[in-house]
Order: sequence, then C-alpha cells, then structure tokens
Amino acid sequence: MARRITAPGRAVLTGRLRAAAARVRALLAERSARRAGVLAVLDDVARRPDVPRLGAVAPGSVGRRAVLPVSAADHLDALAGVLAAAGWSASPRYGERPALLRVFADESPGVGESVSVKAGVGGVPWFISSTGDPLAPCHDLAGACAAIGARLGPFAAAPRSVAGEGPP
Repeated sequence: MARRITAPGRAVLTGRLRAAAARVRALLAERSARRAGVLAVLDDVARRPDVPRLGAVAPGSVGRRAVLPVSAADHLDALAGVLAAAGWSASPRYGERPALLRVFADESPGVGESVSVKAGVGGVPWFISSTGDPLAPCHDLAGACAAIGARLGPFAAAPRSVAGEGPP
C-alpha cells in the first residue's frame, strides 16, 4: 500500500529537488564555460598555418607519408629515424601482426629488441618491447630511444670489449 506524502513533507522534498536542480544548472554552466574556453583556444591553434594537420601529406612527399604519425608503421618509422641517429640499426617488419621494428647493434645483430605499438590509457599509443613492457609513449621518441638503449647497451658493448676495443 502506498503512503501518502503530507503537505510539509511535500514542501521539504520540493525544496530539496529545487536545490539539487540549481546545483546541477550551476555545474552545467561552469562546464559549458570551461568547454567554450578550451574550444576557443583549439580554434586559435587550428587556424595557425604552421600547425600540421593530422593525416595531411607533407609538402613534396609522395605516398603515405604524413606530417603527423597516424598508424603504427608511421610511429615505428619515426622511431627508426631517431634510433639510426643514435647509432642503432633498425629493420622494419610491417608485414607481421602487429607491425614490428627490430632494433639491434651492428656489432651483435643476433641480439635485439622487437618494438611494437599499442594503445595505452586514454588511447595514447605507446611503444611496447618484445617482453610486453611499455617503453615510452609514441610522442616521446627520445624516451623510447633511451629505454631501448638501456636494454640493448650491455649486449652491444660486449663484442667491443671481447675484441679488445673496450667499452664505448
């Protein structure tokens, strides 16, 4: 059997509902103002001609090369360039699933690291080692290069010390 709400009880409930509705309206207004401010900043950045657009083809390039990386192969290509500048050799294996970048030292090509790309928290892509450990987010190429260097450094130094050249 349903209970009837008395007039004083109804007034209390109505007051509570009005107060809750006012808090919700204030919260939504604050979020809307914050969002409008963020969107204004993003619009300003998007209008700048020097900001590359995701997926835009770089001037003078042919093929799938984009200004910003958009696929795992693009992220791995960018990492391969940084690793080559740091003195590591890299061999892409994009025909495999997932796409891999094999990184090794020329002195010891039998020892290396296979790096892949996997989405992390919030969809941010990360470089992942062959053991499944995250190395660095894909936008941190220097961090990924340092992490790979820390893993492979002892193995790359071993052939030099055996040959009598000493550590690098």
